Amino acid sequence: MIKYFEAIKKFPECITFTPCSENEIAKASSLLAASGFCALPEEYKEFLRQTDGLSYNGVEFFGIQNHNRILKKYTFPDIAASTFHYKGYAFFKRKLVLGRISEALICYDNISDDYTIVDRVSLRPLNGGKTLADLFKIFLDVFALSEK
Repeated sequence: MIKYFEAIKKFPECITFTPCSENEIAKASSLLAASGFCALPEEYKEFLRQTDGLSYNGVEFFGIQNHNRILKKYTFPDIAASTFHYKGYAFFKRKLVLGRISEALICYDNISDDYTIVDRVSLRPLNGGKTLADLFKIFLDVFALSEK
């Protein structure tokens, strides 16, 4: 996962944030699990140790904290707020909303232990992978093509 993250963050205009501390990760993970979702997966914790979120070319992976982007007049959301937004939907039980892409959500499913991109309206799976590295590789391939 780290090698794909390192490759993605080299793209011009890729935005990353200060890495999370172990304490911040543990608190967020406990909060999510205690709220009926699930704890942060280990691979995503490793991502958070590198950056508290990532944004590039319409793809956002959320972190522990929200980030105000004053020049863009936009607040980059955090995992908890994004996940809690969907608390009333049965589909999101034992899932985390880790990010978004335009009209889709990036989710982690604790039951199937995989990462899925789902349509934000129909909740139909669009793509995904067993690991965060699989998902990063998909985005890296798409980003590389768009840069050519």
